[in-house]
Amino acid sequence: MVDRLSIPVPRRIRVLAVGKASVPMLMGALKVLRNHVASGILVAPRSERATSSDKILTFRTGHPIPDKEGVDAAMHAIEMINRMHADETLLCLISGGASAMLPAPVHDVPLADKQAVTQSLIRSKASIHEINTVRRHLSELKGGRLAEKCRAGQIVSLIISDVPGNSLPDIGSGLTAPDPTTFRDAIDVLEEFDLWNSAPSSVKNHLGKGLLGHFPDTPKSGDEIFRKVHNVIIADNNVACEAIRSTLNRRRVVTSILTSSVNCEARCLGRILASIARDSAVFERGNALVIGGETTVEVQGTGKGGRNQEVAISAMGEIAGLNGVAIATLGTDGVDGNSPAAGAIVDGRSKIRATQQRLPIKRFIAKNDSYTFFRKLGDNLFTGPTGTNVSDLYLLVRV
Repeated sequence: MVDRLSIPVPRRIRVLAVGKASVPMLMGALKVLRNHVASGILVAPRSERATSSDKILTFRTGHPIPDKEGVDAAMHAIEMINRMHADETLLCLISGGASAMLPAPVHDVPLADKQAVTQSLIRSKASIHEINTVRRHLSELKGGRLAEKCRAGQIVSLIISDVPGNSLPDIGSGLTAPDPTTFRDAIDVLEEFDLWNSAPSSVKNHLGKGLLGHFPDTPKSGDEIFRKVHNVIIADNNVACEAIRSTLNRRRVVTSILTSSVNCEARCLGRILASIARDSAVFERGNALVIGGETTVEVQGTGKGGRNQEVAISAMGEIAGLNGVAIATLGTDGVDGNSPAAGAIVDGRSKIRATQQRLPIKRFIAKNDSYTFFRKLGDNLFTGPTGTNVSDLYLLVRV
């Protein structure tokens, strides 16, 4: 991350704000830039209110599955960037959720087919990098295509990262970043997770034609179009981890950050957190440990929940009976999977309470129904949508 971008403020700016933090990011930009902004497009979650500026066209779109409103937003964005001039600057304000919220399916792939392949990838164990590898090759804007289409003389992207490791091609699927992957990589992802044969024919046809060179791949590093692009990460998961550490240290809880880029399967992380909690030689009383990043879940059931509650329910049995230990898991956007909760909290008595209430843990895990489990137990964490997204946070405390 950098603290300052040393470029002069241009006379005319057009803004594209997209993602879960798009509203506060746009409001901040309008406050600072004032009369320099000629017009713009806001693509926000349905839960967010619109900006009051008459210069901004607002769309509220779906997440994590793209929808028609998102396609409409993308078409208006393409129209805006196509009519820009060399003396103008495009300011992109990009945050987590942008991949789904600004879909621009290639001409030969209907929205319904892109929705289907997106749903299949989300339900698999595919990482965000693997999911976005496919998304980039089915889009008119992702994988640097936005920068490729834009006629402005300069593009400045201020980015809030929701991706472990801050990989620019994976934040919003890299609207203004070079794409290191190819059509071959996209096909490989679908084959690896046994999704190729069941994928819509339009998806297979498009990726197959791309592999054969019937049309150009996404722009790569070194392409001349990126000379006019400035991509700046202004916040990430490490910022959130540091905020937790500072807050707890002020309350005299000795707090350490283990990592801000964890990337593994949710149930596996739950067991890892529990093993750390059990090791009194490593994790002493009066201490707290912060971990940040993102996990994956292979969805096999039809329940309600998300990866953070899956981490918590997986850790619960492993810390049963431990005194003074608690584990909290939550998404920084305030929404965990298909549930209204941000996450959950468990301690050494959680399993005992679940047994007393006749809540069979393994059955809820098998159904991917962690939200219902914690709702019955009363241990969900609710924040509501936070207006930002920097991946997930996990906190271990021993008192």
